[in-house]
Amino acid sequence: MRIADMTWQEYDGQIRQRIVVLPIGSIDGHGPHLPLSTDTIISTYLAEQLEDHLGVLVLPPLTYGLPTDPAASGGRFPGTTSVRAATFTDLVLDVLRASYRHGARRFVLLESHKVNLGPLREAAELFIETAPQARVMAVTWWDVVTEDSRNAIAAETGVARHDDHHAAMVETSLVMHAAPHLVRNELLADDEVPRRARYLILPVPQDLRTKTGVVYRASAASPEIGARLMAEIVTNLVAAVTRELGEAVQEVLP
Repeated sequence: MRIADMTWQEYDGQIRQRIVVLPIGSIDGHGPHLPLSTDTIISTYLAEQLEDHLGVLVLPPLTYGLPTDPAASGGRFPGTTSVRAATFTDLVLDVLRASYRHGARRFVLLESHKVNLGPLREAAELFIETAPQARVMAVTWWDVVTEDSRNAIAAETGVARHDDHHAAMVETSLVMHAAPHLVRNELLADDEVPRRARYLILPVPQDLRTKTGVVYRASAASPEIGARLMAEIVTNLVAAVTRELGEAVQEVLP
């Protein structure tokens, strides 16, 4: 049910009755231990889980996203390749409109790169204005994991929530579960900056930059944490998609 692997005839026979999922990520530095495609890996893994559980159609992932606020990612690192907000919005909109023209009416935009969310929602709004009968759900993995679970893991590991952000414990653990062969375990690191700021300042002051891009604690990550969180994420995601968009496969009346 991965659209890129289907013939056009197979695609045409399925597109009108199934939910269509678009995984979205980025090419973004994630410390010394995670690949640039970390966000895309997580979104694609979750899309494949929806394929297994609900029989959805999975579009090829959008691998380019917006640039992360440098203070939120510890700076700007080689390899990070981003697009403008207008480019991203237009790309999502064009993909949605093409699938709609082919007969799709139910869509999941599955996102794992936080800074994409504003333009993603704009694309969904613009799309729905001219797409009668369409329904669009935009969701991230952190939307469907409970605060109780995150708090429990923070307490068990001693990694406070305010130290667990970009390329840190939870994100690393998720990749350890979804793509263990791509994690450089020997390079797991904790990082720190002299001060922290929530606002944007450019150029990024040296005392707001991390050395590695980890924000701020990755050393406590484990495959066990990843498996535990991913099980909850998948269960809640399947339930949310079913609730909002109905049964995965619907009969199409002639």
